[in-house]
Amino acid sequence: MIYGQNQQLCPNIYSMPYEVQPGDTLNSIAARFGTNLVGLIELNPTLRLRSLTEGMTICVPRVPARPPCINGAYYIIREGDSFYNIAQRYGIPLNLLLEANPEANPYDLKVGQEICIPNVPPGCPFGTVVTIQEGTRLSDILISYNLSLNELREANRNFNPEIIVPGTELCIPAETYIECPQGTTREYVIQPGDSLSSVAMANNITPSRLLIANPHLRPANFLIAGTRVCIPSA
Repeated sequence: MIYGQNQQLCPNIYSMPYEVQPGDTLNSIAARFGTNLVGLIELNPTLRLRSLTEGMTICVPRVPARPPCINGAYYIIREGDSFYNIAQRYGIPLNLLLEANPEANPYDLKVGQEICIPNVPPGCPFGTVVTIQEGTRLSDILISYNLSLNELREANRNFNPEIIVPGTELCIPAETYIECPQGTTREYVIQPGDSLSSVAMANNITPSRLLIANPHLRPANFLIAGTRVCIPSA
């Protein structure tokens, strides 16, 4: 949840308060708001001296407020997004997307900004539905799909993380779960000590080609253990 009040807590007009949610990490918050750990700590110098805890308020880069979205679904802008490629991705006319977001500047979309995708059916907008298997634990789900508990809860309002029931269908948000194209790539999970360069070298490809195969990832994501990446054919 993003808060627009008590903005005097933050150092300038380009930042705003954010309340830390269950499952948040500095990396996930930085990625959501289009910054990095250095930028986040510059806005919150005291984070060097204390750990992130649920309910605390920190400062993040400012993004426009979410628009009304009746009979639609909210989508969080990622790096490289534009109204044109979003309209193409979800098969909707560009003019309808613009009409649903009259306050958004199509030439200046901000990472972390929420826009409305009109005429999206309910259930699991933009995501993938998976079925919980026998013996699956909460940690298995979060690690497998590189999710925070907060992200899983937001996509599954009736989900109880204390009780994992086999056969339950879960919505995995598209922002965190990217399937690799079949036949051309394979999936790899980042291990401790990995980097963009080391993963590329191990698979006999260039770092540039690896980034092209993973347009949703930043170079820093290849340092985060548990990140799922697509490895293109050599």
